[in-house]
Amino acid sequence: LPPHQRAKILAEFTPAERAAMVHAWPVWARADQLPPPGEWNTWLILAGRGWGKSRTGAEWVRAQVKAKRCGRLAIVARTAADVRDVIVEGESGILAISPKGERPMWEPSRRRLTWPTTGAQATTYSAEEPDQLRGPQHDGAWADEIAAWRYADAWDQLRFGLRLGDHPRVVVTTTPRPTKIIRDLM
Repeated sequence: LPPHQRAKILAEFTPAERAAMVHAWPVWARADQLPPPGEWNTWLILAGRGWGKSRTGAEWVRAQVKAKRCGRLAIVARTAADVRDVIVEGESGILAISPKGERPMWEPSRRRLTWPTTGAQATTYSAEEPDQLRGPQHDGAWADEIAAWRYADAWDQLRFGLRLGDHPRVVVTTTPRPTKIIRDLM
């Protein structure tokens, strides 16, 4: 809807309803920013700057946790700084898009996000250290900027660890780059 029509509709809401609408991602997202239907394992979001990849990945994680589909997530970015600065603390990151009552506790020293509402945990990893991903098990994952990962082994180890739950899934958000991982995903 155009902004003036949205404003007119929102004016009819109570303050609590308006506050809740701010965090209603399916209302604000474009259709291509919502998960595809069906039984997929990997959702590849291959798009340029400004598309909303980080927001989409963060909202997907939030939705998985809220629906209790995931309780042990892996969040992997190119570097530890990227995980912190973009994925967790960024303006479209998990902390920023989460409503106060659902906001996870961030423990940087443990590389862990813990949601108070469900007890779900997400462990953050740097793709620069693929061995961190050896052993841990997860039921969902977000892999960010995979086209810039130096070590393909990080992707392999992440996939090997997706073995919890009935149907572990991973969302991959990245800018285009003709790497082997991207070609394989496509």
